[in-house]
Order: sequence, then structure tokens, then C-alpha cells
Amino acid sequence: MNHRQDIVDMLLAGHSQRAVMRTLGVGWPPVSAARKALGLTPTKPGTQPETVEVTFARRTKATAEGHLLWIGCDLNIRVNGRHQSIRRWVFERKYGRPPVGKVTATCEVLRCVHPDHVEDARQREQYAAIFG
Repeated sequence: MNHRQDIVDMLLAGHSQRAVMRTLGVGWPPVSAARKALGLTPTKPGTQPETVEVTFARRTKATAEGHLLWIGCDLNIRVNGRHQSIRRWVFERKYGRPPVGKVTATCEVLRCVHPDHVEDARQREQYAAIFG
């Protein structure tokens, strides 16, 4: 059986069955049939949570001095269902490893989360060993 390409495209893009029906003005049967033919599991209605990358882009603001300031109530985000410091997340993305100890901003700007401005305890210890 052939399915409408616009229905297939929306389903593959992650839209819920209700969103496809509402957007394209189609009923339940064609969307349900396309979903089953594609082997997709049903989605819960409602908005999908945004990714950490999208949250990061939305909640940061670059300054003329080269900082990237976090805009929000605190420096925490939810990653995989757990609260985590945004600086820890930035550190792990930049260095490809979990940070050791507290992650701080090297520039000492209170809300700076620029990837080039974060360091963990291991880096601070190495810096102190080299430069005293």
C-alpha cells in the first residue's frame, strides 16, 4: 500500500500522530497505517523535550569580550533525566572526558560557560605544578 509522502516525512521527522493529523488535515487511519508500515512506535502527544544543545544555544549570550554567558536562574540543566552543571556538560563536550572535581571558569566571569574558559580540578593541579 502506498502512503502519502508528506505523512511519511512528518512521521520520520519525529512528529506525533496528532501533529501530523492536525498539520496535514488528515484522519487517523492513513497516519496510523503509515506509522505501522514504517515500523515506528507510537509517540506520546505533546511537545518533545528539547536537546541539551538547543537549550545551550537558547540560553547563552556571547559578549564583545569573548565570553559566553549563561542566561537563566542557575547553572544547571537536565541531562538524561539528571540535573547537571552546565559547565560540566560543556567541559565533557570540549575535552571528551568527564571532569574531575568542580568545573570553574578560568576567566572568573560569574556566568561564563564558554568552552575555552572551563577547567576541572585536574587541569588546575597541572597548571599549579607547572607554574607554581
